[in-house]
Amino acid sequence: MKWGISVMSSRITWFNRELIIYIFRSTGWIGFLYLVGLIFALPLEMLAIILNGNNEYVEFENLFSCQQMIQFVLVIVIPVLLAIFLFRFLQMKQASDFIHSLPITRRSIYAHMIGTGIGFMGLPILLTGSILILFHSAIDIERLYTITDIWSWMGTTFILEALIFSVAVLLGMVTGLSAFQGVLTYIFLTLPVGLFVLFAANVKFLIAGFSADYYLSANMNGISPLLAATEMEKITFFSINTLIYSILTFLFLIGSLFLYERRKLEHVSQAFVYPKIKPVFKFGLTLCMMLFAGLYFSETTGEPGWIFFGYTVGSLLGYYLGEIVLQKTWRIRVNLKGYVAFIAAVIVLALIIKIDPLQYKTKIPDEKMISQTYIGDSPLFFEDDDTSNKASNYLKEKENIEAIRLLHQEIIDKGKKVSIGEWNDGQSVFLMYELKNGKRLAREYHLQNYDSYMPLLAKIYESNEYKKMVNQVLNVSAQDVSKIKVTASGQVDKSITITDRQQLEAAVKALSEDLNNQSFAQMTSSFGDYASIEILLNDNKTIYMNWDSSYPQFSEWMVSTGQSEQARLMADDISYILVAKSDSKIYHTNSESELAQQIEQQPNRLKIKTASEIETAIDNAQIDWSGEYSAAFYYKESRDVDIKSFSGEHVPDFILDHFNEK
Repeated sequence: MKWGISVMSSRITWFNRELIIYIFRSTGWIGFLYLVGLIFALPLEMLAIILNGNNEYVEFENLFSCQQMIQFVLVIVIPVLLAIFLFRFLQMKQASDFIHSLPITRRSIYAHMIGTGIGFMGLPILLTGSILILFHSAIDIERLYTITDIWSWMGTTFILEALIFSVAVLLGMVTGLSAFQGVLTYIFLTLPVGLFVLFAANVKFLIAGFSADYYLSANMNGISPLLAATEMEKITFFSINTLIYSILTFLFLIGSLFLYERRKLEHVSQAFVYPKIKPVFKFGLTLCMMLFAGLYFSETTGEPGWIFFGYTVGSLLGYYLGEIVLQKTWRIRVNLKGYVAFIAAVIVLALIIKIDPLQYKTKIPDEKMISQTYIGDSPLFFEDDDTSNKASNYLKEKENIEAIRLLHQEIIDKGKKVSIGEWNDGQSVFLMYELKNGKRLAREYHLQNYDSYMPLLAKIYESNEYKKMVNQVLNVSAQDVSKIKVTASGQVDKSITITDRQQLEAAVKALSEDLNNQSFAQMTSSFGDYASIEILLNDNKTIYMNWDSSYPQFSEWMVSTGQSEQARLMADDISYILVAKSDSKIYHTNSESELAQQIEQQPNRLKIKTASEIETAIDNAQIDWSGEYSAAFYYKESRDVDIKSFSGEHVPDFILDHFNEK
């Protein structure tokens, strides 16, 4: 008899029929909905492809690529719905009283809920995978997916959903509102990336040289499972990310059980059931709103005054919204002491960052520690390159490494006396050191006094190694080229195609000589836009170049072959040119026609009509509109107009004479 009582007690403790019935009635529909969604996304889609007679060109990277949007929605929505409805009894007094009146411990209730939740996620995945395996064994569809693809899809999908489910469960234990549980889940899942983006985008205002774009251009989707779900096709089952997700799932579920066993049942319909979490939420929201508002005004105005205004308004709004959520009414009493304490803490943190105790601003790696370096205008160009080609984007020669270190030191030294440009102004310079230990050190500066660095920059940019890094033509031989097409710039219809082997060799040689002889000024500013050049290689790759006045060898060769007039913009193609002093209002319009009208309306404008002056204007005009003189080019065979400009030593004498500035 004692033994029978013991067995009955064990059954009562670990399994309860009424609870299982309650769970299936309240939550079973979610599992069924998930199964239907997966069947529509995968088996039915595959069946439609198989039955389609023209399916030989249909290919998938993996099973995640099939109806990707449907799978994404299911992965991020189903686990959250399950967590909300499984533990909804904690937010409803009657349901809570019923569940906790059953002869079962809280730990067992939790096990029932988690077990059925995992079952409602896992069984649809298992059934869908079984159908796909059946298709694969009955029909030859190896080109669509393999058995390995099925197991990888099943495992990865389940791990992602289990992590999202565990986060939703954890947050359900700290709130008394089901809707708030869902909102908090998605906020929590994106919080690591969101905070990193906001912090990186704002800290650049405090530390000169901090490259927000470099850190933000890194792929951070793995940090957030919600963002990782947007690229499920790139996730491999046996990877460090899936291992971390599995560990986090276990920890979140253990943490949820810990909180559930200590939760007071009367705490329903409250934003947070644990008082200690309330200030974390309130000040966290205040911080995020403050950083977001500061970033907004930084991107829209770039003015320090507006940025600080954004910080002030954002922090006040965030603090007010936090109080509204916690007090569940918009008619609140704001505790200014808390806000003042928050602002004081932020100011202290900002001062610490500004003081730079880690010597971030002045850190330059020792030459012996550097394996290679990179220099450019922006980290975005560096990051956009394919991984296989990144090695060619580095400078490895000792002279260039030392020149970049000298440039870096010069920027730091001058920055102590002359503003480096801690806001988004000035010419941008991005420096990257790759160290021998595999680490990287990146810095980005907005130089307001850019011209003072010209000698050091020229030493780097005019080096043979740098020119080979940025000019693909210098890395190919004439034998690699199948043809060259030259198309005239402007609103003219002229082009030539070079296929003769001797002419190809001569053209490549002339272009290479011009590139090797280019000065730093010619490399950074394009004057005399003649034509565009497309160099088609034997491997079907194409090199794109612009032919301008800094290519004398190629220009002479084109003239000697009699092809120049057929391929480039000439004075005979232009009817006339109107020139006017540049006006700051010009830069508030993006329309060339509007700008041309403004130039036409200038009373002191210059009209250029003679062929010799037009040719000189073509040779010296720059493509951008930033010069001291704006010019509208009108063509003989087109109603369209091109806007260019003249600046510096490239302003022709007859223009200076007209405006009495010679």
